[in-house]
Amino acid sequence: MMTSLVGQHVDALDTPVLLIDRKVLLGNIEVIGASLRKLGTAWRPHAKAHKSPSIAHLLLEAGAHGITCAKTSEAEIYAASGIRDILIANQVVGPIKTRRLAQLARQADIAVAVDCLENALEHDAAAAEAGTSPRLVIEINSGMNRAGIDPGDDTVELAKRIAALKHVRFGGVMTWEGHTTTVVDPAAREQAIHDSLTPVLESVLAIQDAGIDVPIVSCGGTGTFRTTAGIEGVTEVQAGGGIFGDQIYRALGVPVQPALSLLVTVTSRPAPDRVIIDAGRKSLDPSAALPEVQGLSNVQSMSFSAEHGIINLSAPTADVRIGDRLRLLIGYSDQAVHLHEQFFVLDGNTVSSVWPTWARGRLQ
Repeated sequence: MMTSLVGQHVDALDTPVLLIDRKVLLGNIEVIGASLRKLGTAWRPHAKAHKSPSIAHLLLEAGAHGITCAKTSEAEIYAASGIRDILIANQVVGPIKTRRLAQLARQADIAVAVDCLENALEHDAAAAEAGTSPRLVIEINSGMNRAGIDPGDDTVELAKRIAALKHVRFGGVMTWEGHTTTVVDPAAREQAIHDSLTPVLESVLAIQDAGIDVPIVSCGGTGTFRTTAGIEGVTEVQAGGGIFGDQIYRALGVPVQPALSLLVTVTSRPAPDRVIIDAGRKSLDPSAALPEVQGLSNVQSMSFSAEHGIINLSAPTADVRIGDRLRLLIGYSDQAVHLHEQFFVLDGNTVSSVWPTWARGRLQ
């Protein structure tokens, strides 16, 4: 019989293993939640970063009114855990997927992004068949040039057509102004956010002038929410990944701290200026942001193969030995969490909880 690791020292864990510092995580949640409470904007954090119903419920307890998901299968996991207000911030297209979503609307109040009439009609037909009434939220392109209909007359016309459908409800609009996070200067970034959202909010006013209620105006990720949440007309933000204090968000000045790390073991010291660890790309994906090695100041570069991590040092050292353990502070949680079946939650150096990542692998 497997012995529970809860209550044991972190040294009892085998590596590589994903760790959460509970105190830091709760502090980050409070930082984001307090900012939104001050601005009077609702919080619908994206769950694609953490993949964990345990964390989703923690966020609801902290004041979030619902969650955001990327896929229907992901939403199914959260609905099964008792979460009832879920936005799928992605297009769900085709009869297999729309029928699946319509059935899920029996368990939760589902909203889903659409950006064309054809997809809205698919959802209406699936909802009629299932006897449910999901909400359709128009995704508007605010400059990221990914999915989304252009703001203005096209958005208003689509809202009118959706509002006239019999088996779905018009839920509002959403966008993601993610392209603005590449603007380095904070003042210029803030202006870019305003410039991106102005046409979206003008479209909302035009929809309202057409006699259609717009309950949801959803946008704002961790990299933009401090500006987005203060803009009049925005009802909710989707900032989610920032709860882990990812390096990419800290680089944007978001006042959060690293809560997520990967515990690894040194497996080889083939040269005095090179350290090999037991975690490669199957443990984390460094393509968006490299991790930071905690407590090791002379790291010159890092690279990863499938099963190995290579840490090149700026000067030789004998301080790091085979069998030593290191912690890698995760650069971008979206590209690490989905590779692991669970988080081990630490209070100090003691394992206090194990939180499964039940929504990992849910790609449909």
